Amino acid sequence: MTSNSRYFPIKTKTACQLKWAWSTVYLTQAMTNSCHRVDPDIFDITTFNFHNTPEKINQREIMLNGEWPGDGSFKFGTTTCSSYCGKLESTGKGISDRQFFSRIPNLSPPELEVTPFATAVQPTILEVVMDNVCNLGCIYCMPDLSSRLDTEMKRYGKFEKNGIVLESTFQKRHDFDEIQKKFWEWMAGNADKLERFQLLGGEPFHQKQFELFFDFFEKNPCPSLEFNIVTNLMISKPRLIFYMQKFKDLIIRKKIKRLDITASIDCWGPQQEYVRHGLNLRSWHDNFEFLLSEKWIKLNINSTISVLTIKTHALLLEKFNQWNKIRKIEHYFGTVFRPTYLAPEILGPDEFQEDFNKIKILLENNQKDFRGDLAFQQMEGIISVIEDSPINKEEISKLITFLNENDRRRNSDWRKLFPWLEKYVV
Repeated sequence: MTSNSRYFPIKTKTACQLKWAWSTVYLTQAMTNSCHRVDPDIFDITTFNFHNTPEKINQREIMLNGEWPGDGSFKFGTTTCSSYCGKLESTGKGISDRQFFSRIPNLSPPELEVTPFATAVQPTILEVVMDNVCNLGCIYCMPDLSSRLDTEMKRYGKFEKNGIVLESTFQKRHDFDEIQKKFWEWMAGNADKLERFQLLGGEPFHQKQFELFFDFFEKNPCPSLEFNIVTNLMISKPRLIFYMQKFKDLIIRKKIKRLDITASIDCWGPQQEYVRHGLNLRSWHDNFEFLLSEKWIKLNINSTISVLTIKTHALLLEKFNQWNKIRKIEHYFGTVFRPTYLAPEILGPDEFQEDFNKIKILLENNQKDFRGDLAFQQMEGIISVIEDSPINKEEISKLITFLNENDRRRNSDWRKLFPWLEKYVV
């Protein structure tokens, strides 16, 4: 960081840089949000002003008053700013997503330099879900983001038991082609104003729209743009190498500034292959080590913390620490909050205490810079919420119901992989 770094200027106790700088857009439904913790809103595809919807402007105004958007409660399982960041910050430990991102410089919309409390601004980070096409069926995902889950749920039909409902009602909007056309029009007029573009899935490498980006940047250079692909890395290695060479060529010719690959992985061992159904860890590892050798690529790992991934997360961190000796990798964490029965806090403060002790020791080895320190604090925040949560027997009962049905559909056996859960079966 340099003295020229520009920081988010709004300092009320709830103001979040994400709400001003970041938009996620789901093209299949023409929906948007500015935080993964809250439900998205439908936006008008005619204007395509997804970043300044009435809902987002209202949330920014509430934050300017130092209040949390949402119902103001800390009830378990709600999807509001107060129920995640507010709950975490109330513990006084660790760091919330809001605090984490507000410390990152040079993301603040330029309008705030002129009008510090503006609520209608230009996004600096755009994150796009082009389609739901995906080759994995992660247990905490949904049909809107996974075609594999969508197919599975429609094959088995509606399942309803013990408060669990599994079904897919997903349909792309009838005007999906028009929405995609509008997106590319917006990009042609605005991409050069973005600091960062993040491509989400489904799985981007398996979507037909993916290769359109090469042609777009060829015709619309964005020499200051960081382009980030969030991927499960389940792609053939020759195809991965081919795509990386195309991106390298774009960077050399200053069509984009940088390529980031954010590889999604939550833990290690067969437990991970259960959670991320369809994942082959050997193939993932081979692809990741290829990316590790390509030092021109900015490499990150994103881990989703759920009730099933904490016990073997330390195994992943041991590998991460070895990779990190080769070159610097950044590590980000998020927790499952929906479906609620996969949230880690349902088991209360004691179940994962020993596991988190190991995790913290391994993370402490990487507190050598600003990012490493933030990753440690982010994990501390996750731990603090779990330590502050009582056992939720109703959600545990739902978890067991879900796992039994998941095994029936996939011919798997959760009891072999997670024997420590057996004691919660009533």
